[in-house]
Amino acid sequence: MLRGNEIPLVLAAFLLLQLPGRADDDTAFDRDLAAKYGLQVPPAATEIEPAPDWIRQAEIVSSSAAVWRGYEFLLEETRVTRIVRARAGHRKMQVVNYDPVEKVSGIDAEAVRGIPLLSHVPHSADAFRLAHEQGIKAIPYVHFMCIHTNYRDQDVDYFEHPEILMKDAAGHWVHTGMDGSDRLHRFRTCANSPAYWRLSLDYVKKMMDLGADGVFIDNCGRRPPCFAPRFNHVRNPEFGPYVHEHLFANASGDYAWGRFLDAVRVLVKSYGEDKIVILNSGIGDPWQSAGDCAMWESFIFSWAWEGRRHTWSDVKAKAEANRWYLDAGRQIVALAFLDPKRHEMKHDSFWAFGCARLAGFILWADFAHTEVEFLNRVHLGPGLAPCQEAEQMAHRFFENGLVVLNDSQEEREVTLRVPDELAHTQLLDLYDRKTIVSPDEGMVKVRVPSQAARILAARDKK
Repeated sequence: MLRGNEIPLVLAAFLLLQLPGRADDDTAFDRDLAAKYGLQVPPAATEIEPAPDWIRQAEIVSSSAAVWRGYEFLLEETRVTRIVRARAGHRKMQVVNYDPVEKVSGIDAEAVRGIPLLSHVPHSADAFRLAHEQGIKAIPYVHFMCIHTNYRDQDVDYFEHPEILMKDAAGHWVHTGMDGSDRLHRFRTCANSPAYWRLSLDYVKKMMDLGADGVFIDNCGRRPPCFAPRFNHVRNPEFGPYVHEHLFANASGDYAWGRFLDAVRVLVKSYGEDKIVILNSGIGDPWQSAGDCAMWESFIFSWAWEGRRHTWSDVKAKAEANRWYLDAGRQIVALAFLDPKRHEMKHDSFWAFGCARLAGFILWADFAHTEVEFLNRVHLGPGLAPCQEAEQMAHRFFENGLVVLNDSQEEREVTLRVPDELAHTQLLDLYDRKTIVSPDEGMVKVRVPSQAARILAARDKK
């Protein structure tokens, strides 16, 4: 296992080796292009610095839309001039464009009580202010894989900036593929385009200036090759002169994407070391280190399936594979889509929370206006020892409590030795919020149903 100062050098080698199509000069960027677009291209990251303490200490975060009062997503009409196809041929015409505007009038203080971080916050200074008034950090959702064509997307109109769009080997615009379909209202953008770097970094700066505590970046998967520079002289009457440039002339799209994420991170951190970047990179991609946190989307529970999918063994395997990341002081946020309409909502929530805390992950879940909203306010604190497991019963003691998980097919009782820090502490079983477990001669007994987890919180720690 890698530890301490072994991590940065090995990670740097890992990053370089993992990038497809790498040549010796892939890392060189075009300084003239950077100057043309006013870009300060930071050096490739070679170290993993710890995430800010506040996110490392977080146990649950949320992105609940239900907490915002008076939320509106408006498309305001704006007159713009475009070259369009008319019956008489292509000519400049005035058309209507749409600029999204998000508004909020308030926040449900009780629904967010205890949550240290809200993500996917409306892109509004009022939203950031309202969160901060409740002592909550707030970050917006942003994306850089593609651009919506039915409205101005993150202050970018693709008709004004066709040079940012990716083309395939045949010279065609590339639609966004999802669920086995091509999204005709979304075109892929090129991570190697200095124009798109400039536009995207400007939008991140706008969010930070509005008061954001960082950004959540979606769709951080691998980047296909972009062949657009081959077609700079192909006639396209819908646009003016088309010139597509690559900042890294010999690099893969993957490499350029990693360097762009480094640039976003440097920009965000320029507002303070307590600011964060969360990446929906999955866990295991080479640019995972560009984020303070990497997200495991659909952790055990998803909108795409009913009930559980990932097992406790799956969770343990993911934790071990990402031990280098966690040991370096970064965090994994595990996003569980918990359905409040399911009869097993409470059971599901305790299982997701228990698995996350045993593995050392932060649970990302929406408990607003549910029967388990109190889980937002559970703070078990640092682990007193690693997770321990015997005969399918896993447990871990924390500064302020205990998590026990029963992965077997039958109800079981486990007897555990209590750490000295909790030797005189009564523990409240949060599932029924009535059962009190008291240490007896340094031992506690906890009964857990089959395939269930229990969270016990300290009541009288001294």
